[in-house]
Amino acid sequence: MEKNLVALGARVEIEMIARDRTREKLTFVVVNDDAADFAKGLLSVNTPLAQTLLGHGAGETLDYARGDIVQVKILTTLPATELLDTGAAAQRDRALARAREKAELANMVSFALTFDSKWGDYDPEQIIKQYEERTKPDETNEEQTS
Repeated sequence: MEKNLVALGARVEIEMIARDRTREKLTFVVVNDDAADFAKGLLSVNTPLAQTLLGHGAGETLDYARGDIVQVKILTTLPATELLDTGAAAQRDRALARAREKAELANMVSFALTFDSKWGDYDPEQIIKQYEERTKPDETNEEQTS
C-alpha cells in the first residue's frame, strides 16, 4: 500500500511537539498562497511548516524548531481530491479596499475639522453621511456573496 505524502491540496493532521513534550493537534489543507487562510484551515504551501512537511507521510516525525515547538509528527494525510478555490484572495482584496476607503474617509474628516476659510468650511458629519450612503450597497452586496 502506497503511503499518501504531503503535497499541494492534501489534507494533513499533525501534532506539534513542544520542548516540554506537550502536544497540539492541527488539521489543515495545503494550498497555494492566494487561497491561504489559516483561520479556515488552509495553510500556504510556502510557509515554513508546509515546506517542512512536503514529501513526507503519516507516521513520520520531523524536526521543526519554531518558538517552543521542536518537532512535528504527521498523523494522517489524505490526497488532494480537488484543489480548493476558497475566494480568500478576493476576500483579502475586498477587505483592503474597505480599509483604504475608511482611511480616505478619516483623512477627509480630519481635513474638514481643521479647514476654515472665508468661503465657509466643510461639515464632517455630512462627509461621513455621504460615505455611508455611498458604501452601503457594496456592504450589502458583499454580505450576500459571502
